Order: sequence, then structure tokens, then C-alpha cells
Amino acid sequence: MIRHHFIAPIIIGLASFASPASFAAPAPPLRVAQQDAVPTDTTDAEEDNNWRLNLDLYGFAPLSADTDVTLNGNSDTLSWDLRDVLDHLTGLMTVRAGLEKGRWGLQTALNYSRFAGDFGGSSWTSLDRSRNRRLTGDEVNRRLTLRGDLDGDFQLEQAMVDVALRYRAGAVQRPRMEPGEATFVGFAGARIVGGTISGDVDVKLASSYEGPILESERSKTQSFDSAWSHTWVQPLIGMHANYTLSDDWQAFLYLDAAGFGLSGREDLSGIAQAGIAYTIGNSTQLSLSYKYFGLNYLADGSDNGYDAKQHGLNVGLRILFE
Repeated sequence: MIRHHFIAPIIIGLASFASPASFAAPAPPLRVAQQDAVPTDTTDAEEDNNWRLNLDLYGFAPLSADTDVTLNGNSDTLSWDLRDVLDHLTGLMTVRAGLEKGRWGLQTALNYSRFAGDFGGSSWTSLDRSRNRRLTGDEVNRRLTLRGDLDGDFQLEQAMVDVALRYRAGAVQRPRMEPGEATFVGFAGARIVGGTISGDVDVKLASSYEGPILESERSKTQSFDSAWSHTWVQPLIGMHANYTLSDDWQAFLYLDAAGFGLSGREDLSGIAQAGIAYTIGNSTQLSLSYKYFGLNYLADGSDNGYDAKQHGLNVGLRILFE
């Protein structure tokens, strides 16, 4: 009985020492240490899974623009420099945007342009005849002149809308990144192209005759109006990459190709662009690049279409929201 009286207090003491209440004092430091470690990993994952929007607003100044226009089987070639392009440009809108969550996202672009101008010219031919009269021997001169005057105007309108699914490899693109960091984005989707060609032509034909007895002049004017409009869809693939040179400077490359002859007798378009961007704030960059654009389309079952090639400077404003 004496041993039981000694053992009972020992068991009760051990039980009270092993109870949760006995660990109440040292527990808080352990929980604080665990909470300090967990948020670091969670925060990095949340930042990578945030929604991000990249917006490019830019203006294209082609130093050279060559366009072959075919309307109802009649072809004409327009070769313009930058001054000619600015003189004939009547509408322009260019923007590219990318929406991303994690590594997947959507990419879209709009390129719209409208050109209008006039053309004209004249040509003539003269036929002179002289002969001597049988009775008097006098020399008789006759002249027949044919003249043609051409006066017309044209309009070329084009709209391209890109819609694609994109995947990013590498770092998240931001205005300020560590030197040496790189971002690569590949995308695939569709390019919707709408093109309109219209032209009004006035042709004036005139003839005149001068002779010793009779003088006459006749003229006639005839007008021709033609227009073609078509919308087609091209499969689209492409990529763009970004490399950080320093805290403020980044280099970038953009390439795409579409069409591959699937929507017309001739059907191909593409863009190649390379340049640099300078960071001017926490979310904004100024960009300067050299760009090439080409589109060749000839519709099935008709002789309508155009082949356009342009290259020149591209100045833009890049805004990155996160």
C-alpha cells in the first residue's frame, strides 16, 4: 500500500507534464518559424500565376512599299517611298496585345491601313500627209491627230486581325529584369484578312483633222468603275523573344508566317521585326525596331488580288500591366 501511494503521484505528475498545456509556452516560436518559411514559396507561385497584360502601340513608317494590284485581270504596280506613303495614307491603326496567366495565354493584333490616290496621263499620235495637186501642182498638207487622256483614282484598304494561343518559356517579361534574363513565347492561331480594291477611271478620246478644205474635231469620254472586296482566314504560327541587356535596355525579336496557300491560288503573309526597348518607368517602354511585312494573295476562280511588300522603321510604346 505504501508503494501505491508513492507511485500514484509520480504517474499524475508525468501525465500533467506530458499534457498539451505543459507545452503552451515553447509552442509559439515553433509556429512562427513555420509561418515565416511558407509564405515565401507561396508568394513566388502566386506572382507567377498572376494575370498579366502586355500592350504594344506602334507606328510603322515604311521606307519602301511596293504593291502589285490586280483588278479584273488588269494589273498595276505602285512603288512608293516614305513620302509617297504619307501622301496617300488616309487611315492607320496598329496594336498588339498579349494576356497571360502562368505560362499560357492569348495573343491578338490589329493592323489596319487605307491608301487612296490618283493617277493620270496623256498620249497622242499625229499622222502628217502631204501631196501635190494634179491640176495646179500645189502642195497639200493634211494632219490627223489622235489623243487619249487618262484620269483615275484608286483605293486600297486592308485589315488584319490575329488571334492565337501562346505559351511562354523562360522568365516573366517585365519592363525591368535582371541582365541576362530571357523570355520566349511561341504562338499558333488564325489571321483574318480583309482586303478591298476599288478604282474609277475616266478615259477621254479625241481626234482632230486639219486639211485644206475641212477641219474637224471630235471627243468622247468614257468612265470605268471597278471594285473587289474579299475576306479570308489564314493559319498563323509565330514567336517572339526578349533578352535583357541591362537594367534599362532590352532587345527583342518577332517573327510570324500565315496562309501557306490554303485560302487562295496564292496566299502567304509574314512579319519579321527586330529592335530594342528602353524602360522609362515601372511599366512602360519605348521601342525602336526595323520591320518587314509581306502579303501575297490571288483569289481562286478570279483575277483579283494584290502583292504588297513593305519594310522600314517601327516606333512603339510598350505597356506591361501586372
